[in-house]
Amino acid sequence: MHNKIGILNCYSDEPISAPSAQLFVDNIPNTKIINLCHGEEIDYVNKFNGYIVSGSRSYHKDQDEWITNLIEIIKQIYNKNIPCLAVCFGHQVVADIFGGTTVKNIAGEEGFQEVPTKEGDESIRLFNGLSNPLKIYQSHNDAVIKAPPGSIQIINNEKCVQYFQFGSIYSIQSHPEIDIVAAKRFAKRDNKNVKTVLNGVNEQSFQSYKILENFSKIVENSI
Repeated sequence: MHNKIGILNCYSDEPISAPSAQLFVDNIPNTKIINLCHGEEIDYVNKFNGYIVSGSRSYHKDQDEWITNLIEIIKQIYNKNIPCLAVCFGHQVVADIFGGTTVKNIAGEEGFQEVPTKEGDESIRLFNGLSNPLKIYQSHNDAVIKAPPGSIQIINNEKCVQYFQFGSIYSIQSHPEIDIVAAKRFAKRDNKNVKTVLNGVNEQSFQSYKILENFSKIVENSI
């Protein structure tokens, strides 16, 4: 059976063509974008073998109807033990739902930053085959400072909780979908220094897309 992964698009300020969510599709085969932020619905949660909750420029505590729907879908995903990769905004929402703590990101992280990929000597499946630490793209206005009770394999850097696993949910603050080309484009769009954003990462050293490959394998092995 082929993987079927639903991308829950949370970029409500983007057109329905979902350019940011498309970055996941470009890296993982057999995926489908569900424009939750534009009113699209899921018939039943078991329709997909796995899910990705995208980033967003929305605030996780906003009362928009689509965020309320997203919270209910994430709860169903967790209850049915369906693999889910929660990215950035998704990471913050998951923490908030299940008893963690998300606050305004005072310190800030922008561009490729170093993140540990092991908890002590313990290898983490989502980061299998990746260097420790790994430089991965960051851009977030909020930060998880406490993972939900019962989480495992919690990884912190000096700024916030960068990763935790909660049941079948693999929750990560960084953006594994953003490659060199996208990072340069965003830097120019936002009038950021490209060299500073890349922070030494180039086409030869870029690795973080493998997180998406590893998640795809997790979904495949769960079927």
